[in-house]
Amino acid sequence: MTMHREPGGERYYYTWAWFEGPDDAAWRVTGHHTDSGEQYRLDWNLAERSLCVTDSLGRTRCHWWDAQGLVTAYRDEAGQMTTFRWSDEERLLLGMTDAQGGKWRYVYDRLGHLTETHDPLGRVEQTQWHPVWHQPETEVDAAGAAWRYEYDERGNLQAVIDPLHQRTVYGYDRHGQVVRITDARGGDKYLQWNEDGQLMRHTDCSGSQTAWFYDERTRLERVTDAESNSTRYSYDGNGHLTEVMFADGRTERYQPDAAGRLVKYTSPAGQITRWQRDGQGRVRRQTDATGRRTAYEYDAYGRLTTLTNENGESYRFRYDVLDRVTEQTDPGGSRRVYGYNALNAVTAVIYGGERGGEIRHGLERDAAGRLTAKITPETRTKYRYDAADRLLEIRRRQHDAAEGGEPEVIRFSYDSAGNLLSEETAQGVLQHRYDVQGNRTETQMPDGRTLRYLYYGSGHLQQINLGRDVISEFTRDHLHREVQRSQGRLDTRRMYDRTGRLTRKLTCKGMRGVVPETFIDREYAYSGQDELLKKRHSRQGVTDYFYDTTGRITACRNEAYLDSWQYDAAANLLDRRQGETAQAGAGSVVPFNRITSYRGLHYRYDEYGRVVEKRGRNGTQHYRWDAEHRLTEVAVIRGSTVRRYGYVYDAPGRRVEKHELDAEGKPYNRTTFLW
Repeated sequence: MTMHREPGGERYYYTWAWFEGPDDAAWRVTGHHTDSGEQYRLDWNLAERSLCVTDSLGRTRCHWWDAQGLVTAYRDEAGQMTTFRWSDEERLLLGMTDAQGGKWRYVYDRLGHLTETHDPLGRVEQTQWHPVWHQPETEVDAAGAAWRYEYDERGNLQAVIDPLHQRTVYGYDRHGQVVRITDARGGDKYLQWNEDGQLMRHTDCSGSQTAWFYDERTRLERVTDAESNSTRYSYDGNGHLTEVMFADGRTERYQPDAAGRLVKYTSPAGQITRWQRDGQGRVRRQTDATGRRTAYEYDAYGRLTTLTNENGESYRFRYDVLDRVTEQTDPGGSRRVYGYNALNAVTAVIYGGERGGEIRHGLERDAAGRLTAKITPETRTKYRYDAADRLLEIRRRQHDAAEGGEPEVIRFSYDSAGNLLSEETAQGVLQHRYDVQGNRTETQMPDGRTLRYLYYGSGHLQQINLGRDVISEFTRDHLHREVQRSQGRLDTRRMYDRTGRLTRKLTCKGMRGVVPETFIDREYAYSGQDELLKKRHSRQGVTDYFYDTTGRITACRNEAYLDSWQYDAAANLLDRRQGETAQAGAGSVVPFNRITSYRGLHYRYDEYGRVVEKRGRNGTQHYRWDAEHRLTEVAVIRGSTVRRYGYVYDAPGRRVEKHELDAEGKPYNRTTFLW
């Protein structure tokens, strides 16, 4: 074969030459190129048993193999080597040295089953095999937790026993298809199959059924849920999906090209989105229902190099010789630069500002690729794991902390199945318990109080308690959607349409005789595109919502309120209302997706794109950010009055405190958060 053409039109060409070597003689490909510009030269050295492939960018990768054709070494385009060691007779992989120098070792039993894997950290994972069925009988992870498997007389998996000795049991029909699954709690799920081995019916442990129907070509034709709502599917002669009809009759339409790739989508409301593709199927242009376009450019090797938004502004991407993104630049000129190690894990992120500033994040990793330290201009954070890669400890220290100062420490513990049992922070210890299905049933807070969760079926929340007090109870329909919730004297009921959209939410308090006393009644109506069109509120009246053809809200109206919005092509809010024309000096494009003026408010940004000032009639607010782009301080200025607020985050990035700051910068009026 010297050429083949894909359905999209792209042609692939090959050149050949005859080679004779110590192991064989054959025709081999020596060159390959495509219509889109990919080019490869293949250099064979059969005496050395090697092949080097060089592309038009000058990148070269090489493979070496032994007399049995097994790869013994690989050198990538960056010059990094990976080597492989094989057994002489069984041709089993015994060891590998990765590109970072980490050594892997593999051990087998006499039948060739992999029994041990030793990683570069010295951890060992073990597998014992069934002597008859040659299936795993016991798997032990590096932390010593064991999963056990039992089989029936036909070799079907009959039971799985997890490290907590909880059993999941499987039953089969005469064709070897699973027809019953019994979970660790004793709940049964049932599955029914057709003669083609396709799932026809699923009955969960609560008795709710979902049914699947297929056409004569075994294509999915209809799905009927437990509330008897059906979704239907249609196809063209090539088996490509062309229509989806929802239970309420709304229809989505899809148009594929000759290769089956989506090129046109028509929403239930008739709005059309189009995709223009190149010969290799890559999206070159997306055009929405209003004609707005997003464009994509690629290099000859399929890497995205430029993304141009609807405003004509471009995001640019650069890559290294291993096709890893090394730099992305936004339309305003700010950059993000990435560094990698030999195992392709990110080791550095540099945030480059528009005026030349830089914020550097360093990421240190161990031989298994786990993050062990994160260094920013302000902090150094260390991470410690157990043998099963579960995070045990986070330890963060400020660079400017006093010598000998205590670092922030967060500790975690787990059971042998990997469920989080405790989290210890400066705010105290959270402790958790679980049922046999892994659902969290209790959380004990640092003050000793306990939140309890009750479930039904396979894990659907039914009740929340705090101590002995019921906070909330839930009732669900056959699809396990919430249809009723009690909170003290309040009782809220939810109703849905046939496609799952919320249509009514009725909140009552107490009873008036035998009739619930309505507190708030809300009804909702939607468009064909699932947009909220109307909300009827028993106290606030009727609110109408209006949208453009691509789903952007353009107006909101009720008895006491009317507002409208306009957008630029890239969906940024413009400083005028719907129907208004641009005033002198006001543009129809928000540069770089940064709003600088909107309805009397004026915004200023730093070189990294973060808001640092908001000015308006009622005063000015100044914002400060840390090196991880988290808001740390807000100064609110009204006339001669200045109030300052601070925000504190823990090592994982969760906000754990907000406070006010006095004139000397000392915090008071603290509010703390426990996660």
